[in-house]
Amino acid sequence: MKKSLWNRITALLLACTALFAMGGCGSKADSSDTSESSAASESTGEDIQPVTESNPDDMDYKLTYDSEAVPEGLANTISLYFYAIDTQNYDLYKAQLYTDYQESMEAYLQEKYSYGMERGLEQYHETLVNYAQTDTFTITGLEMAQAKEVLQENFEEDTDFVQDYLDTYASLLGDDFVSKMKEDATAIYDIAVTMKGNDADGNEITILDNVEVLAVEIDGAFGILANPTIQPFDKTVLHLCRRVFLVQNDKTGAGNPP
Repeated sequence: MKKSLWNRITALLLACTALFAMGGCGSKADSSDTSESSAASESTGEDIQPVTESNPDDMDYKLTYDSEAVPEGLANTISLYFYAIDTQNYDLYKAQLYTDYQESMEAYLQEKYSYGMERGLEQYHETLVNYAQTDTFTITGLEMAQAKEVLQENFEEDTDFVQDYLDTYASLLGDDFVSKMKEDATAIYDIAVTMKGNDADGNEITILDNVEVLAVEIDGAFGILANPTIQPFDKTVLHLCRRVFLVQNDKTGAGNPP
């Protein structure tokens, strides 16, 4: 199976589960390390890293994108979103999210798992560490493009990238949530993000490779819908992973997903 498919599965899981590393073949980290990290997080439900007060003015990521496909405001929002995760700045992270999403997901998590999005931010950061394979990595740049432009060749021609996510959010947060968002939105974007960085020795590394981020534009402002906090074995997630796999299976004749 092509790597980009599993990057897409990873991103779809992200929308519902919280871990970039949930995408099977897409994870760079050893699965046992990820399991141990997850177990540790579950056993220390109250052990959340302190919120930092990082300054967005200190962010020096190199942003690469076509402004006709990715509006400048959206590119800036995505960069601040990842900077907030990198520096574990919860207030900054929350400010980049679509407000209705943040409120609805917080309520969902508290009801189902008795924790909220702040704990998810810590998990998200741990996932970046797993992908970088070092906790001393430095993010140097983000490359952004419309997901359908860089991933379409791996899917059926009529695949609606945005609708895949909306169907998932409807399953999690209800049809009314998605209906209101579509009514309010000027546009909804599915952006593929590649994250570049350096390890502790200064070697260039690719931390994320075409991982998708869903965002909504309302009255010229942008908000992200992505959250690293739901438990990875939610039935909705498993169904979604299987559904995406079967689309590819029809084309390749591949076996069962790992």
